[in-house]
Amino acid sequence: MKTYFVIFLAVILVFSSCENIEDNSTVIQAEVDSTFFKANATLAGVGEDGSVTLQGLNADEVMTLHVKDLERRVFPLGGTNPNYATFEDSDGRIYSTNPNGSGEIVITNICGDCGFLVTGNFKFMAVLPGLDTIYVSRGVFYNVPYATGDPDSPLNAGSLSAEVDGVPFNTLTVAATDSGASIIISGSTASNSILLRVPLNVEVGNHPLPASGYQATYFSGNVTENASSGNISIITHDTTAKTISGTFSFQTANHTIASGQFNVTYN
Repeated sequence: MKTYFVIFLAVILVFSSCENIEDNSTVIQAEVDSTFFKANATLAGVGEDGSVTLQGLNADEVMTLHVKDLERRVFPLGGTNPNYATFEDSDGRIYSTNPNGSGEIVITNICGDCGFLVTGNFKFMAVLPGLDTIYVSRGVFYNVPYATGDPDSPLNAGSLSAEVDGVPFNTLTVAATDSGASIIISGSTASNSILLRVPLNVEVGNHPLPASGYQATYFSGNVTENASSGNISIITHDTTAKTISGTFSFQTANHTIASGQFNVTYN
């Protein structure tokens, strides 16, 4: 199913309660129409251009928030704004605030001295062109760690490389996490990102795409393209050491990702 620039990703597990919209744990959560969304894992990074992308993922959905800089203020959404929000539902449908949506993302606190944490809130209307509209309310991101390339920010989880349309995709940062039901692996170059998702108990072998529990996605700016065909091959998986390696290739609507390989430790 399922978004950078020099994007440096920090990935952590979220252990907050579903009963509160905000608590003392790291969290990205909101109400999507009348349904509660809570991320099991978060990804956050500051780009080379100073922009900030936050993502919250659970087993079936992805919430993405992007603002032009890391400042305490209100960032309007919709139209031609460089800020945007997207939501990908369990069927792989992607709703976006650009260009026909609206809303705002508010950064209320930034703490560089306590582990690079960012806190704020959001609400927005996002559109699936010609099909549907969703309303996201009571959105909160709380104490989400972000990485900037600073030596004190989170380190790479391993390696991930590929070719995109014949051009080497050489990642600057790689992240990997256990989201509770899946292993999520993400790699970012100076402008784009690849995300892979496999079941937590995935076994060695070939796994065709698309398939339930498996995901390969290519992100370029605010454009998200899921695999329409492809394969993820697991070469090794040590569930005790939490290490996994493999290869991948996939086709999206507009891009060919080939010669992919990864070797990571997840947590």
